[in-house]
Amino acid sequence: MRRSGATGTRSRELTVAICGNPNCGKTSLFNALTGLWQKVGNYPGVTVEKTTGSFKVPDKSDATFRLVDTPGCYSLAAFSPDEYIAAQVLFGGLAGEPPPDLIVCVIDAANLERGLYLLFQIVQVGWPVLVALNMMDVATRHGLRPDVARLSSLLGGIPVVPVVASKGEGVDLLKKEIARLAERPQLSAVDAYGEPTGDIVANLTAVGANGHRSRAEYLRILFDRSGPAEQAFVGAEGPQVLPLLEDGRRKIIERYGTLSAGETTPLSGRAGEVAAQAVSRDAAAPHSRSEGLDRFLLHPLLGPAILVVLMVLMFQAVFSWAAPIMNLIESGFGMLSVWIGGLLPDGPVRSLAVDGLVGGVGSVLVFLPQIIILFLFIAVLEDSGYMPRAAFLVDRLFGWCGLSGKSFLPMLSSFACAVPGIMATRTIENRKLRIMTIMVAPLMSCSARLPVYTIMIAAFIPHRTVLGLFNSRGLVLAGLYLLGLVVAVAISFVLNRLLYSRERSTFMMDMPSYALPTPSSIYIRIHNRVKSFVARAGTVILAITIIIWALSYFPRSENIRLDYERRAAVVQQQAGPEADAALAQLANEKAGTYLRDSYLGRFGRLVAPAFEPLGWDWKITMATLASFPAREVVIATLGTIYNLGADHGEVSLPLAEKMRLARWEEGRRAGEPVFSPAVALSIMVFFALCAQCGATLVTIRQETARWRFAALAFGYMTVLAYLAALTVYQLASGLGL
Repeated sequence: MRRSGATGTRSRELTVAICGNPNCGKTSLFNALTGLWQKVGNYPGVTVEKTTGSFKVPDKSDATFRLVDTPGCYSLAAFSPDEYIAAQVLFGGLAGEPPPDLIVCVIDAANLERGLYLLFQIVQVGWPVLVALNMMDVATRHGLRPDVARLSSLLGGIPVVPVVASKGEGVDLLKKEIARLAERPQLSAVDAYGEPTGDIVANLTAVGANGHRSRAEYLRILFDRSGPAEQAFVGAEGPQVLPLLEDGRRKIIERYGTLSAGETTPLSGRAGEVAAQAVSRDAAAPHSRSEGLDRFLLHPLLGPAILVVLMVLMFQAVFSWAAPIMNLIESGFGMLSVWIGGLLPDGPVRSLAVDGLVGGVGSVLVFLPQIIILFLFIAVLEDSGYMPRAAFLVDRLFGWCGLSGKSFLPMLSSFACAVPGIMATRTIENRKLRIMTIMVAPLMSCSARLPVYTIMIAAFIPHRTVLGLFNSRGLVLAGLYLLGLVVAVAISFVLNRLLYSRERSTFMMDMPSYALPTPSSIYIRIHNRVKSFVARAGTVILAITIIIWALSYFPRSENIRLDYERRAAVVQQQAGPEADAALAQLANEKAGTYLRDSYLGRFGRLVAPAFEPLGWDWKITMATLASFPAREVVIATLGTIYNLGADHGEVSLPLAEKMRLARWEEGRRAGEPVFSPAVALSIMVFFALCAQCGATLVTIRQETARWRFAALAFGYMTVLAYLAALTVYQLASGLGL
């Protein structure tokens, strides 16, 4: 057994790893312990998301506790990338991540036996372990009475703290127990494996006696045949250890029948014994509220209907509730543009400030209310326990195309952002299913597409009431989100038939009890997402906006300036309102000429003929091409382009109004409105299906270790988006829209 070397020091930071099964309330407990003191990133060298936070204990001001949230897992056996990372963090073997000083194992009190299976593996790691027995209120409702003191005794003295993380109950006591255990480390002697496993591990330890492996790591070497632990062991000790390893496995197979049974049988048996002795059951347990709700929410016909209604209501709320706040934000940025424009003289600095910074970034930040509402709904669905039920329902719909309900959570996460959605596929053990899910996850309409949808819908889709309940704009928004899902299922069907066999993956997922989401947990989720979005707007989008502004501002031809000054001098010799109108018209013509002559204008007009069948002029084409690094940049780009074409008195006009006033500048359609409902639908459909996100493509490459998958995703999505936008525009134009 190993002891942490960090105890006994002053003014120190102690690392606490928190682990547990999926749906055990681990995230709620993490939020309750750390509050807003959280950082989200990736583990060093890998794409697995890491969430860390910190907290202090009032009586222990000399120490700061750094809490590391590990991916949920049922076992330390690394059957998926998430489980491998979780095991490596607990082992202290992940490069760049300090080993934990102690481990908090979160166990669902209503599913004690399942949690104990993981705990018995964790105690072999060699760090002090503390059990947070969560969801005590749920266990009580199920007629279960866990005896905390008895459970601690059966676990060899491991501290057990009862908590209800969703309500904050027991959290302060848990913090104090963490501090106490850090000062006086206590190692458990629990060994649920028995013989012959114990003797075999001792033999392996003697062979690899270099002092840096725990008993848990040797168990992984033994039981995970051909796994990463075995490969690292053989690589370090040499191939001569293989006969000893295989001899030990042969003895286990003789005893239990299979190698996997050699681990699962004793662990499951011991977990069952402890649970039976530590938990009493009411003679007449009350009827489970979750079971009653599931009769309706998981009904073969009613369940999917309820799911569809919930999704439609969510998108209706995203569009309707946010509108008043968006109008206020938009007006605020408009007034800011006018104020800044009045302070600066005409020239590149004024243009950069008004058109580039305020006009570009402001055009993106105005969509914060909608993003907040979207994340609010997702957080409520997750914390209430409905999300796994939705996955179960969708599994029935996915069966025919080769996907399973396991694909639902990554795809649903992609509605917020495809990057974490693709990362979420690591929990899918089947490689074929994982690759298919990765290839279709970007088709889900992420939050970056939302600004494109809402500006087009607000400007060009008329508001009408449908069936006396829904409005036409909300239905269009819901249709765009549904479009991505329908196309994803169709693409999965094609991939399943052309690239993979027809084997069907088994779907297994725990159904947690329903719970009322807590405001604090929801606030933390929304806070982290919004903070990430604002940081993105303040860095990536700001940088791209400045680049787009520069490309659209330079070069400033001296001949253009002299020509318009000469024409303006002629007009100024006249008097009256006609002269003022002529000067305003001249100023707009000069701005348009500068824009057409800019680097952005030149390239946009070069490629514009390829996109004209979609109803796009060169400005829309250029904004779309410029948005490849991040989809939402298209709004900032359009804001930059159209602000450059406005006179000083119109700087504060909303972008939607500028788009309504836009006209074709040249060609057979010169003078006609650029935008129409048909053009708006074409743009929205294109963005619903295209691969306009560099970060997503990089993540696909990282998760598949193949650039060809990223190239395939970009290629098929771009072609699909173009053809769909072309079809929609031609049909809508034919209908007179």
